[in-house]
Amino acid sequence: MTYQDVGESPTCLLLVHGSLCDSRFWRWQLPDLSAAVRVVAPSLPAYIPAPSAPSGADAQFSISQHTTDMFALMDHLGINHFAVLGHSRGGRIAAEMACRRPDRVTHLLLADPGLGSVLPEDSMPALPYRDLALAAYEQGNTDAALEIFIDGVSGAGTWKRMVSWFKAMTRDQAGTLPLIIREPLYELNPSRINEYGIPVTLIGGSDSPPPFPAIIEALQHQFDHFKSHTLTPASHGLNLALPHAFNQIVIQELIPKAP
Repeated sequence: MTYQDVGESPTCLLLVHGSLCDSRFWRWQLPDLSAAVRVVAPSLPAYIPAPSAPSGADAQFSISQHTTDMFALMDHLGINHFAVLGHSRGGRIAAEMACRRPDRVTHLLLADPGLGSVLPEDSMPALPYRDLALAAYEQGNTDAALEIFIDGVSGAGTWKRMVSWFKAMTRDQAGTLPLIIREPLYELNPSRINEYGIPVTLIGGSDSPPPFPAIIEALQHQFDHFKSHTLTPASHGLNLALPHAFNQIVIQELIPKAP
């Protein structure tokens, strides 16, 4: 597993990236956050850069397996208690970590999480970009598939505005696109999180397209102990659009200032 481990604070934060990303997604977070807390930023197994390319095996690409992988990494590093921040699909993994081992997760931070299961079935918007992206990918039009998917989750025209390193990262991850699109819906069960009193921080983008704003609103009724923040102006890649503001929210939530 490829990962970055920076900072020397006893307070530790695990960063879990979302779809078509890897540890490079956090490039604007690591300097600020590691000055305040210890930060572990892995590339999830089956993602590049990694010792081997994705095998495409569905069993190795699931929320359950990636949750197991993240705990294995923290065990390897000897870190028993930590906060976890997940973005988009990574929010499912972060939430599952808190549900599975609430005794180890000290704080759950969710940035535009892909937790559509909290929405009523009749309010979940149609997401035609997913099938369109898959069709383009299977036809060999990789960049077209990436553009359709990225614009679908972040807004029209996002792909064209993306900087070269971001496009390179998503091209490296293009092989995971069919697995992402075909992945079963993750069902959130917040009872264990609430039972253990784990604080939850919700961070959304003011311009994030559906269903992300509705998910953030719905999650406010799922958790007993939460704070919610909206970054303006920002869409789904809110940590890249407003990195300083994003980092400050994370630091203030993990290390509250004395009154």
